[in-house]
Amino acid sequence: MKITIDITPMGAVRTTQRGKWVKTDAQRYMAYKSRIGWAAREHIKTAIDAPVSVRMRFYYPIPQSWSKADKAAARNGTKRPIVKPDIDNVVKGCFDALNGIAWKDDNRVVEESSSKWYSDTPRIEIEIEEWIA
Repeated sequence: MKITIDITPMGAVRTTQRGKWVKTDAQRYMAYKSRIGWAAREHIKTAIDAPVSVRMRFYYPIPQSWSKADKAAARNGTKRPIVKPDIDNVVKGCFDALNGIAWKDDNRVVEESSSKWYSDTPRIEIEIEEWIA
């Protein structure tokens, strides 16, 4: 199944129990995870309780300040994002959001691939498949 969430990718934020209610970054991260979770619920009725393969593509906005040539290179994929957040933190944010919704627990994910791209429409594309030997 494929899920597309029209949202700019965001990395996981470290929070404390108290901090998630008072810190702006933490509140923004909680809203981000919630949005991913709701998008997943539209496609997934029952969490998978078997090995899962996940493919994620993160699309970042193209900076307006770039030249036409740089924008064109970003659009055709020859210029890739080397920006924060790090890809492992973005993956963690999605895994946190999908835990208990797409799969019973993150330990069900046995295979994962992820990539960062530029696009005029920032988004996250997630493909989830039950892993078959």
